Amino acid sequence: MAKHMTRRTFVAVACGAVAAAACGSVAATMLGRTKQDASGSAWTWEEDADLPVLCMEVSGGAIVAMPGNGWKPQGEWIQLQLSGGSIPGKEIEAITQEGATLVVRLKKPASDMETMDLCLTEYRVAGGDVSSVESVVVEDKGERFDAQLGVDGEARAVQ
Repeated sequence: MAKHMTRRTFVAVACGAVAAAACGSVAATMLGRTKQDASGSAWTWEEDADLPVLCMEVSGGAIVAMPGNGWKPQGEWIQLQLSGGSIPGKEIEAITQEGATLVVRLKKPASDMETMDLCLTEYRVAGGDVSSVESVVVEDKGERFDAQLGVDGEARAVQ
């Protein structure tokens, strides 16, 4: 299951409002199954709808829900948050490590059409040397995007 935000909620998050309450769910195709790429990479991934939305710090020190791609080490595994429309959704094809950077390559969807809603899909990534990862790059349709590092704390509205 993935988490959704409407465009209105997305704007509220950017302004410092708590967005977690606005999240809903849709059917997920990979829930509960661990995946590994065909190259035999040590990294494995599993979609986990029970993980909370990652948080980030904004000006003024407020902690808000992160609306985009993000990651956060969680001890023996890494929480990875992928952002996109609910249809077709974001699915991982492979994960490799290039030095201190974890590269997450997404499957190319059958169509470039995407819904306008915001779907946040949470993954548990494990099996490699988590402590050596300093950054995460998401490769989508041949382009690379830096994922933001999440912060500790719970989302709270700006007073």
